[in-house]
Amino acid sequence: MEALRPLIAERSPEERARIESAYEFARDAHAGVARKSGEPYITHPVAVAYILAELGMDSDSVIAGLLHDTVEDTTVTLEDVEKRFGTDVRRIVEGETKVSKLAKVAKAQDPDRTLSDEQSENMRKLLIAMTSDIRIIIVKLADRLHNMRTLGSMSPVKQQRIARETMEIFAPLAHRLGIGQVKWELEDLSFRYLEPDAYRDLQTRLRTRQEEREEHIRSALAEMRESLQEDLELEEWVDDINVSGRSKHLWSIYSKMQKEGKALEQIFDLLAIRVILTPRPLLQPDGKPRDPRKQERAEEVREKRVCYHSLSIVHSMWTPIPGRFKDYIAVPKPNGYQSLHTTVISPSGQPVEVQIRSRRMHEVAEFGVAAHWMYKQGERLGDRQKEGWLQRLQQLQHEILDASDFVDAVKDDLLGGRVVVFTPRGDTRDLPSGSTPIDFAYNVHSRIGDTATGARVNGSIVPLSYKLQNGDMVEIVTIKNGSPSKDWLSFAVTRSARTKIRHHFRAEERSEALTHGHDLLERYLRKRQLPVRQLMRTKLLEDVADKLTGNRNPDDLYLALHAGKLTTGTVARALAPQLEQERTPVRPPRPAPTRPLQDGQVYVEGTLTPAKRAMCCNPIAGDQIMAYVTRGRGYTIHRIDCPNMVRLLKDEPEDRCRPASWNPSAAGHSTVELDVVAADRSGLLADVLAVLVAQSRSPLKIEAGVRGPRAHILLRLEVGGQLDLSYLADAIKAVEGVQDVLRVGNKNGRSIPSEARLR
Repeated sequence: MEALRPLIAERSPEERARIESAYEFARDAHAGVARKSGEPYITHPVAVAYILAELGMDSDSVIAGLLHDTVEDTTVTLEDVEKRFGTDVRRIVEGETKVSKLAKVAKAQDPDRTLSDEQSENMRKLLIAMTSDIRIIIVKLADRLHNMRTLGSMSPVKQQRIARETMEIFAPLAHRLGIGQVKWELEDLSFRYLEPDAYRDLQTRLRTRQEEREEHIRSALAEMRESLQEDLELEEWVDDINVSGRSKHLWSIYSKMQKEGKALEQIFDLLAIRVILTPRPLLQPDGKPRDPRKQERAEEVREKRVCYHSLSIVHSMWTPIPGRFKDYIAVPKPNGYQSLHTTVISPSGQPVEVQIRSRRMHEVAEFGVAAHWMYKQGERLGDRQKEGWLQRLQQLQHEILDASDFVDAVKDDLLGGRVVVFTPRGDTRDLPSGSTPIDFAYNVHSRIGDTATGARVNGSIVPLSYKLQNGDMVEIVTIKNGSPSKDWLSFAVTRSARTKIRHHFRAEERSEALTHGHDLLERYLRKRQLPVRQLMRTKLLEDVADKLTGNRNPDDLYLALHAGKLTTGTVARALAPQLEQERTPVRPPRPAPTRPLQDGQVYVEGTLTPAKRAMCCNPIAGDQIMAYVTRGRGYTIHRIDCPNMVRLLKDEPEDRCRPASWNPSAAGHSTVELDVVAADRSGLLADVLAVLVAQSRSPLKIEAGVRGPRAHILLRLEVGGQLDLSYLADAIKAVEGVQDVLRVGNKNGRSIPSEARLR
């Protein structure tokens, strides 16, 4: 507690007394308990409270840091906490308690595996809890930071697991909240345990030239400080100029080397100078303060002016390196970070990165949303200040119910790299790196996404698959009756856009299924010259639906007809029982060539029945099928989209066309022919065959040729059904240059959708 006292010395006597009381409460609750390192357990909550006080958090947060483990690890209850320290402290401690199992589950879990279901559920609770009070996650970050500082006492397996979790979730969370000092330390500590050899090697290489770098930075600092302090405009505009030097963090250097494929000597910004300016308050000529709104706007303009003026001084002193200037003041980062970055050649010939920002910008950069409490002690973060991505987080919890999918969506869509783009009105949109105009369109509104037909970026027409860059101005071209394309799923990045595209097609498929089921029944009744309008009254249909499907919704009846679970004859006889006596045999047409089904039997009208596969369309397990009654030869199975089946449904009595489905327990393989369509290139056939070898498949026939600009590879092989075929097609489509994989049958080819295995 002695170390914490200097950090709370400037708080009111009442607040200091509350914090002292919380310390005594936590000390007594954890009495006699030790950490893995052997230290008394109370050292951990005190260290967490110290980090929170360093961040300038309010007293309730500091108290919650002291108490965050009491409810889970001791006999203290949430009611005890609320009675002693108030509702806000209880809410934060309760949020911590709900997710406290996160680091304790799956003890024997392989560190290379993804989060378990229990971990994912606890992470979901944490992410959702922080949307109600941002202080919950800030306390959790402080807790994780101290745990990472003392991770050496854990086993290597736990070190790896906790470090990976920290790198994937908590460091990105600190970044999104703008708490730079916590983010950098979490990343460096995680790097130390995830890549110990690389960490030590980089640390040693940097240390060997440390004295030389420090001498360069001291010389550069002295020259820059002198130039800025002697400038007459800055002397008039600012109260204080702070110039300091720093070395780049280890993980930042290492990740940049890996990403850009550069050696350490090629990294220009190992050294950095940070210039922090404190502008003078603006007063009216009579010395009185301005109107608050005008004052805030005027101070914001003054902040930017002194930063840009300082940049001009730096560029007049030293030569800037072209392409190494970034303006995060005009276009802030998604987490609110503002600063000017430029890389220059110092007098010693070394590249130096210079960061220029105001005092307010610096506090936001270092403390992020925590900076709010520096100015307004004790107040909660209101809706106006709440991060837009937190609102998106609230939307995700309603869109995605599965815990693992939710955590993946947060990691990919919210915590990964970001790009900031503009709408034509100048509003900003924060999207994951790699996003396309389709992601932008659905981010603006689902209707805009559904009706998108093209895009303009910075005034130029671009494909919808274009990768958006920071600062792009994006305009979506729509048409009134437009609809999504399944091709969009191949380049849409955000899970939200992909979910909305799939939802559209599911709704469309349901509508088509309802229409098809309705038309089947209506056509059957008309052919028998029955009173369609009378028999298809809602009340009668509801009674029949209840009898045949167990649900009174006629839609279920139509869906069952479409899926082949019921026949039109069965439904018609339920609507008009007298039809049972009126069924007369009809001579069937000449059957198509058939062959025995290798996988045994199919269900026809709900009954398991022997059948033969039609050679005209070669159906395989997983295809939508129908059975046709052939004279003296039983049932012949066609794909539902087979041209012969389409003709039979149109021209022949429907008594001969029966809905059918596959026997799920049947085993076996079916022979199919595939046409691999690709751009012609050397080695294409070898790459396609390599896919077959990797999947232990032996083709029965291979033919390859070139027609025009395209190469065609014809493969005949056995598959275990539609799902197996979809996986094979996906693997072949991943080969460079492959444009499509068509399933061939009687001169008719159809593309095998990549999403087939998901439906």
